[in-house]
Amino acid sequence: MSGAASPLDSILLEDIAKNCPSEFLSFHECMGRKDADPQHCALQQYNLANCIKKSVPAFQRIQNICAGKLQAYEACLRMSGKKSACEQDLASLRQCASGSLQ
Repeated sequence: MSGAASPLDSILLEDIAKNCPSEFLSFHECMGRKDADPQHCALQQYNLANCIKKSVPAFQRIQNICAGKLQAYEACLRMSGKKSACEQDLASLRQCASGSLQ
């Protein structure tokens, strides 16, 4: 994937920033520090993920409509342990998610 955000990514980021502004900013600031270690931002990441699950309509819609595709991708990741082995499942999930937001 290139550096440019896809329309799906843009929609989700906008919805996350709108519905979880303090959690989004806290995680972004933590990860933006020069000495940022993802382990040190675990609490901020947890808080952001919790807010997304509860308060972001676009995410909830994707989760409902694409539940089977999401489960397939998660199962692939668990079984293979590599993101690269699950690219087809991820593409299918992203396609479903894009369609669910139109």
